[in-house]
Amino acid sequence: MISEPIYLHFLNSLLEGNKQQAINIVSHLLNQNVDLKDIFINLFQRSMYRIGSMWETDKCTVADEHIATRITEGLIELVVHHNNGKPKNGKVAIITCVDKEFHELGAHIISGYLEVNQWTVYFVGSNTPQEDILTLIKEKNPDLIGISNNFYIHFLRLIKLIQSINREFPNLKIIVGGQALAEPASQGMLDFPNVSYIDSLNSLDLYLQKNFSDNSK
Repeated sequence: MISEPIYLHFLNSLLEGNKQQAINIVSHLLNQNVDLKDIFINLFQRSMYRIGSMWETDKCTVADEHIATRITEGLIELVVHHNNGKPKNGKVAIITCVDKEFHELGAHIISGYLEVNQWTVYFVGSNTPQEDILTLIKEKNPDLIGISNNFYIHFLRLIKLIQSINREFPNLKIIVGGQALAEPASQGMLDFPNVSYIDSLNSLDLYLQKNFSDNSK
């Protein structure tokens, strides 16, 4: 379990833009065999939620938030690399953002978390045209696609992408997330039987257990 002092130390490292200190903290936790889910949820996710809240209340700048994001993205890859020796589970995922969506940290966290859980993941990232996503699905034949949408102005792009995926790949499971979907009204518009809203890594865990565990077959 990650203690409150370690969390605060890590949070301050991000706010100060102290990349090496953040690396040292995460490396120490990895060497201590701290549960990777704990690192993703109680360090990465919690810290970035806090920094996002600070930005919204003018307690940190856009530059501060961007630096913290870039450091966190590098640390996700550090954790994934640390876990690379474990065998894959045979499942494939594509994680992407809707077209014109440039905020990809949430999608990156989901991608990294799936990787440390032995999935093969193709992380496409931000601002990916719909046709390119459809082409990648044809090439990789994934078991799951995750789509991030943070700004409500792009919501119709999300709906159109889901509709296009369902026309060509009607049995493909889809997860969606992002701030644009935080409102219940938005979730209600996602009236597709193969689409699930994921608001946290804990809800992702429950989804994976329900749909991809041995007991779910």
